[in-house]
Amino acid sequence: MEIQRQNGTLTVHDVQELSAVNARWFRNEICAALSPGLKEIEIDLTHISHVDSCGLGALVSVFKAANDRVCKETVTLRLLNLQPPVQQMFELTRMHHLFEIVPRNGGTTNGQAPVNHAAKPTEPK
Repeated sequence: MEIQRQNGTLTVHDVQELSAVNARWFRNEICAALSPGLKEIEIDLTHISHVDSCGLGALVSVFKAANDRVCKETVTLRLLNLQPPVQQMFELTRMHHLFEIVPRNGGTTNGQAPVNHAAKPTEPK
C-alpha cells in the first residue's frame, strides 16, 4: 500500500486486500498519515475483489478519525475503481451513502440511461 499527501488530499494506492486479515493495519497506516488541512481521502480499490465487514469497518474508522481531527469542514472519503462485487457490497450495506464512490473506467453511462435488455417491449394499442 502506498500513501501520498498533496494539496489537502491523501491518496492511497496499491491496496491488495481489505478484510479481517489486514483491516487494523490498513486503518492504522492511514490514520497515522492524517494531518491538519486534510480535505479529502482517495482510496483506489482497483485490486480489491472482496471486502468483508472488517474492511468496511476500517473504512468507517478512517472516515470518522479524519473528521474528528478536522473540525472546520467535512473530510470526503472517495473510493475509486470498485469492482462490481465490491460496489454491490457497499450498496447492500448502504455504505455508498457515507462515501463518495467513483466507478471503474467504462462504468458510466455517459448521461444516458442504461438499457434493460430483459424488459419486455411495450405493445402498441
